[in-house]
Amino acid sequence: MTVQRRECNVSQISAVQTTILDSTRLTQTFVTVTDSDGRSGVGETWWGIPDRERPGAEARAIASVVDDILAPRVVGREAGEIGRLWFELWDYGYRYADQGIYPMALSGLDIALWDLLGKTLGVSVLQLLGGSRHDAVPAYASLPPLRDPELVVSETQRAVDAGIGGVKLHEVTIDHVERLRRRFGDELAIMVDVNGHFDPIEAVDFGRQLADLGVTWFEEPVRPMRDHRAMRRVQRQSGVDIAAGENEYTLEDFERLLSTEAITYLQPEVTKIGGITAAQRVATLAEMHNVALSPHNFRPGPSLYASLAYGFASSVTRWFEIPWVADGVRFASDTPLPTMEDGHVLVPEGPGLSVPD
Repeated sequence: MTVQRRECNVSQISAVQTTILDSTRLTQTFVTVTDSDGRSGVGETWWGIPDRERPGAEARAIASVVDDILAPRVVGREAGEIGRLWFELWDYGYRYADQGIYPMALSGLDIALWDLLGKTLGVSVLQLLGGSRHDAVPAYASLPPLRDPELVVSETQRAVDAGIGGVKLHEVTIDHVERLRRRFGDELAIMVDVNGHFDPIEAVDFGRQLADLGVTWFEEPVRPMRDHRAMRRVQRQSGVDIAAGENEYTLEDFERLLSTEAITYLQPEVTKIGGITAAQRVATLAEMHNVALSPHNFRPGPSLYASLAYGFASSVTRWFEIPWVADGVRFASDTPLPTMEDGHVLVPEGPGLSVPD
């Protein structure tokens, strides 16, 4: 059956452009979608694993998927048909991959389209998603790996002085956690992310020590980082709450993870899973499994504000991750951090992703 589509005055996608912003270690990759009326929306893909010898090179493969595979299929299409375009591109890309670089590229395009739609309609992406379920959400400062006890303490102090009530360490020895607990007491929420540093036996031992110190969660405790059964072993045998999800991609991936009942905190990475369109579906899974949602993000650009949008729209969101680097270290983008009050992120305002000027 052939159905004639109703004619309407809508804008078309006229251009898609990727821009790799480089600051040596903290590269970012933006995707800009321009429509036929001259408006633009800006998204962000995952930035890749930092390469000190070739700064920016880690993002080129992801950017090439946007430029060479996705862009030719969307130029000329209606800019507001985000869901239709997402599912067409997901289906088209199935033989490329449903994990890894392909959905990362799709993320950047999808986030840009949501930003463009919000700006076109003069409303925030959060409003397009149904509005906020929270007045404010607690923030934690996410520190990079520092390995220096004094620097860990000083950076934590800087976050506390800014009114933030939690920090996430990327350290693999217990002394850093002990030092923070002694210095700041039980009021400070401490999260520990080891990025799969341990084998399961080591992770159980480390997890028991973390549980004794009252940490909020133990993130990605084992390698491989998607070994769901090993995560469950660590959770059962150590008694510490587990956080994971930044390296999952499809709905099936997230369903397998959640079905193990290994985790308390689910951490989708919006620049990896296919953008806001995918993040909404993952948030629904979190609600169905009644786990806490804590969007994963370590860049202060469109990806952070996309995370805020779908996070505020979900009833189970419990924490927002705020990228936190030492004075003198900068991200490639100078996008301001979101407005916070008493250690909580406030509901973003403004059209599109509500990125501050």
